[in-house]
Formats: sequence, C-alpha cells, structure tokens
Amino acid sequence: MSDSLSAQQLLRIRNKLETIVAEQAGTKAADAATAALQRMRAGEFGYCVDCGDEISAARLAAKPDVAICVDCQALKDEEEDA
Repeated sequence: MSDSLSAQQLLRIRNKLETIVAEQAGTKAADAATAALQRMRAGEFGYCVDCGDEISAARLAAKPDVAICVDCQALKDEEEDA
C-alpha cells in the first residue's frame, strides 16, 4: 500500500469508495470503486496497475478509484488521440 498516504487519508479514501459503491451500485463508478477497494485489501492500492510506480497522494485524494499513474495516463491519452 502506498507509503505516502497516512492512515487517516486511507480511511477517508476507503470511506469515500464504500459510499460510491453503496450509492451508485451498478455503475462504472461503483465498479471502479470496488476495484480500488480490492486493491486496498490486497495491499496494492496506491500503485499503478500498468507500471507499478507509486501514484501520488494528491492524485489519489482527487480521484481515489484511479488505478494508473499520471505518466501511464498520459501515454494512454496519447494512444487514444492517435
């Protein structure tokens, strides 16, 4: 689990993700939140699923269900624009 996040930050993020799952069941947002919660339980939360680098605390705070780092997102966006 990401070392740059405090226990309090992780608790807030987990609560936010659980709320999304409960209130938006059956949506893409709920699916992404569920996946993030699974990564938390597996100790993989806060690390990019593509490259393994740590995802910044600021990015996770803004979008707690994010699964990839800024660099991988930029590469993905470039591929989609091509």
